[in-house]
Amino acid sequence: MAPHPRQFLEFYKKYVRFVPAVAFVLGFLFDIVMLTRIDDLLTIIQQAIYLLIIAALIGVELINQVRTITPPKFLKKVWIYREFALHFLIGSLLNTYVIFYFKSASGFVPFLFILTLLTALTITEFKKFGETQIIVHMTLMSLCLISYFEALVPILLGFIGYFPFFLGLMVSGGFFYLFFQYLKPRMKDNAELLQTHVLMPFSATILGFAFLYLSHILPPIPLSVSYMGIYHEVEKKNGEFILSYTRPWWRFWEHGDESFYARPGDTLIGYAQVFSPGRFKDKLQIRWTSKNARGDWEPQDAIPLEVSGGREEGFRIAVVKKNYHPGNWRVQIETTDNREVGWLGYEIYEDKSTGPRELRKVTK
Repeated sequence: MAPHPRQFLEFYKKYVRFVPAVAFVLGFLFDIVMLTRIDDLLTIIQQAIYLLIIAALIGVELINQVRTITPPKFLKKVWIYREFALHFLIGSLLNTYVIFYFKSASGFVPFLFILTLLTALTITEFKKFGETQIIVHMTLMSLCLISYFEALVPILLGFIGYFPFFLGLMVSGGFFYLFFQYLKPRMKDNAELLQTHVLMPFSATILGFAFLYLSHILPPIPLSVSYMGIYHEVEKKNGEFILSYTRPWWRFWEHGDESFYARPGDTLIGYAQVFSPGRFKDKLQIRWTSKNARGDWEPQDAIPLEVSGGREEGFRIAVVKKNYHPGNWRVQIETTDNREVGWLGYEIYEDKSTGPRELRKVTK
């Protein structure tokens, strides 16, 4: 027999203190199951709807500080669950952007940003902040709003860089202005609350994003490297890349020859798949670096290339390198303003054997 709505309400009131945690977990699991490509139209529309509902719920939360809001008749039965809905939607959106940032992140500093984001998300969802809870919600909504347009604007323009980034900030600011103007006449008796709980959190968040971008800390969404490997040979046949490597089968965790045994005359192939949205067309560069005797990384050559989007597995890149020497190496994919999209470390050894060697092949 299905539980009576009254029983469910009593159960909800009894365990209401666990609402943020449950909403956080459910939002995270929901997002893992439902999340698709960053440029998927339905995903973009879904995020926009979530942002509108979050803004409405936070608006209610703010206006309630000034006067009691009586819900419409059709919402009275579910009005008590609005906190659960708010936490679920914020949790789901933030999880989406954490995943997108994680896919685009490369290097220690961007991953530190992701770790900070995850820590903040966990703390805010599992800890109550009393009277400052609205400020926390407003900060998280600002984070979602800015992240939404920082992903959407490059998708629409088809390239990344300073112009798309700061245009995204401006569009975010425009939507926040509309939200602020909506609240202003409804909270005219408490203008100080509007300043401290709405304007200051958004201002701090947008300035933080600008600082992180100018410091090369923000991951370069919507780009991400889905695959990188080092190979001995490459052949393009019927639209497919056929890559050859000598790695033994038991080194299954490597892509190609991350331990590259070189014989005289061997060429080294750097292969990568870079995901970018459909209609996306921009320039990247592949940079080779090697570790010198002092243990410092020395940049070698940087090869410019054009990337176009749309392919599910990512745009395929194969770069040949003939000049190399034994030692530790890195190959990294960067934007034209030197923002790292992805990298792979490998080591070159001198192959002194003279017998035949087996070349295994993989098709990409």
